[in-house]
Amino acid sequence: MRKYLATLLVILTVLSMAFKLDFQLRGYLTYDLNSGAIDNFPIGYWTVTLPSPFDSFALKLTDYLTYSHTTFNLFGMNFVVPRYYFVDSRFKLDNNYVNTLYLAVGRMRLSRSLTNNYEGVQIGGLKYDTYRTSATELGPGGLVGYVSGKFGNYSYELGGAYSLELNNYALYGTLRTDFGQFGAYYETRYYQLSLNYQNTQNLPFGTLKYWAGVGAATNTINEPSFLVGATLSSGPVFAAGQFAWIGANKYDVSFATGEPSNPNQPNTWNVMGEIGYNLSNFYVGLFAKYNSIWAESGWLPLYDVKITSGDFSLSIANGDLYVSSSMPGTQSVLLKVTYNYQASIDLLAGLQSAIIQFMPETAFVPAGKEQTISIAELYKMPEGSKVTVTGTVLAPVGLLSGSTTYIQDKTGAIMLYGRSIPTTLKVGDVVSVSGSTKVYNGILEIVVDSVTVVGSDKVQPVELKELSDNYMSNMVYVVGNVESVAKDNFIVNTGNLKVKIYIKSATGISLAGIAEGKKVKVTGILTLFKGEYEIQPISQADIEVM
Repeated sequence: MRKYLATLLVILTVLSMAFKLDFQLRGYLTYDLNSGAIDNFPIGYWTVTLPSPFDSFALKLTDYLTYSHTTFNLFGMNFVVPRYYFVDSRFKLDNNYVNTLYLAVGRMRLSRSLTNNYEGVQIGGLKYDTYRTSATELGPGGLVGYVSGKFGNYSYELGGAYSLELNNYALYGTLRTDFGQFGAYYETRYYQLSLNYQNTQNLPFGTLKYWAGVGAATNTINEPSFLVGATLSSGPVFAAGQFAWIGANKYDVSFATGEPSNPNQPNTWNVMGEIGYNLSNFYVGLFAKYNSIWAESGWLPLYDVKITSGDFSLSIANGDLYVSSSMPGTQSVLLKVTYNYQASIDLLAGLQSAIIQFMPETAFVPAGKEQTISIAELYKMPEGSKVTVTGTVLAPVGLLSGSTTYIQDKTGAIMLYGRSIPTTLKVGDVVSVSGSTKVYNGILEIVVDSVTVVGSDKVQPVELKELSDNYMSNMVYVVGNVESVAKDNFIVNTGNLKVKIYIKSATGISLAGIAEGKKVKVTGILTLFKGEYEIQPISQADIEVM
């Protein structure tokens, strides 16, 4: 038996050197219905996460796949140099005043703005690369970091970047208050200073989000640019509008892809708007864009029909929806598809699960290790306790929040957090989880060291009878009448309590058919956001109109 356990120890030691690989492919494919020309622009993202206890660190690579590449030689083999490559680290701290610390090293982009809320347009903010983007050879890049925390009802984030290759820097700070969020930004690469503001209000007829910004280069501070915009969500109806004025510096305002001809010119205006409707499985919208450059050139406004479903979006427009440069400066009938594909391989979890199937159960209880306890007992233990619990998985990993899921037993439920959580876990999997307890934003969680699948079971939602921590992280359900509806949430009154139902965009849930006065049954995870309880459904089937 000792020889057997020693062999097992060696195997697990080897497994501990395994890692998790996440891959995402996002892209834009445009087809010219007149000429048959195609413009395809895929972007690949790779993330390699180390095993616990080093899972706060990750290696990230980003590449524009259709661009030309330089190569480097390693062990006699050639490898391409990706666009961005860096190591990042993120730590959660127990201090309420400083609860997150982030630091990254390498070639990357620091992107921060409060005005990039519609069609990828922003004024000022930061789009700061830590290296010269025209360079193709390997280089050190630079440093990016920030800290965030809270002071009473105020939340802040302070950060910056420094380029080792260019010897310049960027600084920023944001402050969230009861009357909106404010941001200030400055960078020395183009000597640009900007101020941003955004806010969201729940009104009787829907949810209004609005933003504004002003920015200028330091040598054109007397001729700044400004931008204002807003979106309104009322039940299934969505509307948006945005106006930008470009002052003396044409780079104050940045535009995303989808603009026929470059609209960045000094002393010009740009306007865009949209109205759409959310159906049960997809969104249909109409939008239009126009600017003073097109008007002077005798061009028509760009107008478009778009359909969005899940990770795919289809647009039909009279403008050049190009991403790269193969279709510049044209107005013809174009078809554009936006796509997003994600995959994940957890080598450590996969190998461990394979070995566990052939091992006796007693071999996995090391001497001196704590025995499994109930989830309810976790809430009576001091924060930071090392624990092992067993429960049923309630949600896909990362669906409701990055690197998280939830488990539930007969006594209660708890949130799991950590990059070492296998993304292959399925709802209904019974898992044994080891880690340390921690309170984050008022919610008790387990910072996961290891997860082992030990069986399967059916998730059993419980009726929410009161808004209290007794139901925190549980799969709950409520039956009641809809009181109000916004773009991504609605209020249900059960007669005994009122609770917000919040829809995470990753779930793809549509609120079509949800209207004031209708009776509904809603199932989801009970969580807490800024001191307010809310239920987060997992799928469309979790919302039943009765």
